[in-house]
Formats: sequence, structure tokens, C-alpha cells
Amino acid sequence: MKPSDGPPQRVPACVDVAAVLAAIWHEALPHRAAIHRALATTRCDLRLRSPGFGLDGDCACRDFLVDMLVECDQALADRAAELRNPLGAARVHMRLRAAPDWIRRRRTAMGAQARVDRIRIGARARTLPDEFHRALLEYLVDEAGSMAPLDNQTELIHRLSHRCAQEFGGSSEQHLPRVTAGLALIERHCRSGPRVNIGTRDRPDHVTWWDRYIDRPLGRRPRRTLLSTSASQDGLDARADLHGANLTKDNTTDTDDTVLAVLHEALRRQPEDPAAALRTGISALVAHDLLAEPTAKALLTDRSRFATATRELVSLWLRQAARFRPPLTGH
Repeated sequence: MKPSDGPPQRVPACVDVAAVLAAIWHEALPHRAAIHRALATTRCDLRLRSPGFGLDGDCACRDFLVDMLVECDQALADRAAELRNPLGAARVHMRLRAAPDWIRRRRTAMGAQARVDRIRIGARARTLPDEFHRALLEYLVDEAGSMAPLDNQTELIHRLSHRCAQEFGGSSEQHLPRVTAGLALIERHCRSGPRVNIGTRDRPDHVTWWDRYIDRPLGRRPRRTLLSTSASQDGLDARADLHGANLTKDNTTDTDDTVLAVLHEALRRQPEDPAAALRTGISALVAHDLLAEPTAKALLTDRSRFATATRELVSLWLRQAARFRPPLTGH
């Protein structure tokens, strides 16, 4: 048999698809558990069907698992001719590449820093007074890109205090005053120095590092008090993040009610044009100091978020109108 030119081609390994799926499923468990903790999910209904390779359930971790299945399938297909252990390759690829990339993409989509592990040793952190403030900056950057609900400034301070207690000892309550003071110092520090261009080269829009990587991402965090997905409440869908509240100021339930009242009134005056009504409502919120101007601008210029917020505002209007609609029978 005449030898062929070039390096010998390895025969593709025989892949046990069910075993690979099981490996991906188990490798995903810690990440899915983190999603459950962040969103306070008490029961995950996700199930992997094999044979047939179907996925049942609507848990919030579904998107992550689907992306991991797709990523690993592509990685195995690209290296099919050289793999001797597809099972191990899938787990390694997911652990070292697919899952970290998914986390970075999700954080970047929120406008937060993609990576947190380098914040404490970066140039911005090195000019802070001590290790406590450098750690606090790291926690803050991490919180800005978290998917967990966050209602107001008070809750943010408690979350940061809890993390300080875990690293530096003591109780969360003992760290509250120091965290409050440290947060103010870090904000002043991050609002100084060179600004960040969030626009384009032709149409630049320069904002402070604090606005870009802390304030705006925090404003995109879902809020329990206003953005509930429960059918028993009349709040907006958590995905809408309607007004991206400025979490560097206190927000209370009374404020939430006022925000809803302002937006509801704006739509009542312009029911034929919900998008225009939302713009009017946002302007009113800024005028009444219920919404930070940079946050309002971010929402108005983000077409996807603005369209989602418009739909949810109309949905809220329809639900409230249906509640007070008179019965057709007249009885």
C-alpha cells in the first residue's frame, strides 16, 4: 500500500453522546447553582432527556446550559479528528473556556467590567488608601455585573458589608459604617481622572469611570420591589429594568410607587404613542430627581431596553385598565 503524502490522519474517536451530555450536565452544576443563589431560585425544573437529547424546563439557568451544550458540541466537532478522550475534552473546554467566556459576555452586556480578578491589583486600586478599600472596589465592580436582584443603596451596602465580614472578619453590622464611608471615598476616587468614551470616535460621549462601570450597570440590575415577575403583583417584568434606578441614592417603596404613578400618567395622556409617553415619563422622573440624568440617557439610547420598557409599560396599563373595566352584563 503506497504511503500518502502529509501527516497521518487520526481516526475520529467514537463519541458516546449520552456520556458527553452527562459530563456537561455535571460540569454545569456549580455554575447553575450560582445562578439559583443569585436569583433566589428554590426549585429548578430543568431536565435533560436522553435518548432524544431534549431539554425540559424553564429555569433561569436554562440559557447557560444550552450555551454550554452548543459550545462544547462545536469544540468537539472542530477537533473530532484529533481527540482521544471526547468526554474529558468537553469538560476541560467548558471549565477553562466556555463557562468563563459566558460569564464575561453576560457582564459585558450589562456594561460592567468583564473580569473582576484583576481589579484589586490594577492601577485604579493601587491609589486607594489600603487593602480594605481595594477589596471594597473589587466587591463593588463584581456587584455591578451581578444578575442578582438589587433594590436600593441600603441593600447594596449590606451586601458589601457581608462580603467584607467574610474576608476581614467580624459581623456584617460591624462593617456597615466603614463600608458606607468607603463607598463614598471610592465614588469620589472613580469620578476623578480620565473619562471613558462610551460613544464612538465620530460622536464621543465621555463619562466618568464610575458612571460607566459602576452606576450604569447597577442601574440595570433587576429590582424586587418594582420589577416583579409574580402574577400576583402589578409590577413590571424584571427583564424590563424600566428606569435603571440610580443606586448611589436611596430608593424606597414610596419612590417606586411615585415612579409608577408618573409613568402611568404619561401613558394616560398619550395612549396612542407609548414610546413618546415613556420618553415624557422619563423626562418627568429626571425633573423630579427620581432618575439620574445619565441613567435616563442610557435607557433612551439603548433601543433594545427602551423597546422592552415600552412594551412592559403598555402591559402594566392594560392590566390596570382590565382591573377597573365594568362587567359586560351590567349586573
